[in-house]
Amino acid sequence: MHKFAILFSILFAIVAYYLNNEVVFEIAKLFSDIFISLLKLISLPLVFLSIVSTISGLKDSIEIKVLLKKTLFYTLLTTIIAAFIALSFYLLIDPVRKNFISNTIESVSDSNYNYFSYLKSLIPSNFVQVFLENNVIGSILIAFLMGGAIISLQREKQDILHRVFSALFDTLLKIAQGLLKFIPLAVWSFITCFLHELKGGSEFYNLLWYFTCIMSANFVQAFLILPLLMWYKGISPIQTLKGVMPALTLAFFSKSSSATLPTTIDCVQNKLKVPKKLSSFILPICTTINMNACAAFILITVMFVAEMNGHTFSLSEMFIWIFLATGAAIGNAGVPMGCYFMATSYLVSMNVPLYIMGLILPIYTIIDMCETAINVWSDVCVTQIINKECKGET
Repeated sequence: MHKFAILFSILFAIVAYYLNNEVVFEIAKLFSDIFISLLKLISLPLVFLSIVSTISGLKDSIEIKVLLKKTLFYTLLTTIIAAFIALSFYLLIDPVRKNFISNTIESVSDSNYNYFSYLKSLIPSNFVQVFLENNVIGSILIAFLMGGAIISLQREKQDILHRVFSALFDTLLKIAQGLLKFIPLAVWSFITCFLHELKGGSEFYNLLWYFTCIMSANFVQAFLILPLLMWYKGISPIQTLKGVMPALTLAFFSKSSSATLPTTIDCVQNKLKVPKKLSSFILPICTTINMNACAAFILITVMFVAEMNGHTFSLSEMFIWIFLATGAAIGNAGVPMGCYFMATSYLVSMNVPLYIMGLILPIYTIIDMCETAINVWSDVCVTQIINKECKGET
């Protein structure tokens, strides 16, 4: 029903465009402004609470420390590689069609100093000011510092703070879920406004190249990088893929790594013969923080929307965005349309108009399905690699 509602929203937006009625456009502008304001209202707190509740829930005890270090290492490694692959495809495909590479190379010497000054200004000196200024980088930094500090506390205090932040996160999540019910209306208003301001058809081709860019980066990560990493460790990617196909299929159609987790654990334990003590520990953590496809989506989306609105990035800025996208992806735990909200938060902090994010909404369902399956596939690959390493150490 929700998919049909979005489809009808697109059709009504096209009808509104051909009616060419100023009152209709003003109504669409009103609804789009309201939806953008609500996005700004919940995006940054949602990101902050998501990261804190995720990290504070990690159990740091006994010899699990070694296993946790391995899990975090491969999670970071694969996510950073995914972001790097995404940046490579963004430069190669250039969805904005602005001769991106040549322009940025010419601007490096002029923009480095200003950009690093800008980064320095993003380091928070006041907890409240971070949220007042929509400083998403500052909020992520505070979230990681706070989450890391919480897991170093005594177990009783850690559990209390984890429950508090998880409860706050769940509360905000309910607000987000309520907001998502109005997506069909938001899609209609965004597309109506976009068509009204459209000066040519090139923007539609930009969106097509954007979609191609994201899907290409994700497929390379899923079918080349991760299999090569397993092959390097002496693991058969084909046998692994066959063993977890039921989990990947469920992930694709459910669009939820968490909902797929029981099936993933079952496949890994029974078909791939990974010991329960490993799979039951690694997979829940990976499901929470190992978001390869999300990193790719955040990097490409932020750069695409910003470029479409006239912003430019130097080579040094692009390199830094690999780590910004990685940090945001790690904190993207259990949020409906989590990647979408993360990208929105970054764009809000950069003062970039969000109308193009509304145009991405209709195709985000397809992207989300592929992303979820790829994230689960990455979880399985990391589990297989750690299991192989643990066997070699015994």
